[in-house]
Amino acid sequence: MSDSVKAWHEMQEEKNYNEKKDYSEYANQYIWLLDFNNGKVYRYDISSLCNYNNNWNPDHESCEAFLYGAGHSIKDCEWMVTKTSEITIK
Repeated sequence: MSDSVKAWHEMQEEKNYNEKKDYSEYANQYIWLLDFNNGKVYRYDISSLCNYNNNWNPDHESCEAFLYGAGHSIKDCEWMVTKTSEITIK
């Protein structure tokens, strides 16, 4: 089998895998970020990004790319992904 035919088959297999992927586990996802540059805490609702059409899940690299795109310097921040939408103070 030629390389181009093999690559096409691999792309089809990946497409079928992504179509079957369940994105419901990513519902109600938030990124909480502490920005040391200004001392502020940010909450980003990423639920709408985590769906079949976007084919996006909140892995480490994609979250950092998202935060960089939002204007944060990743080296000066601490962040986490969680389903919690509110801060609990005890």
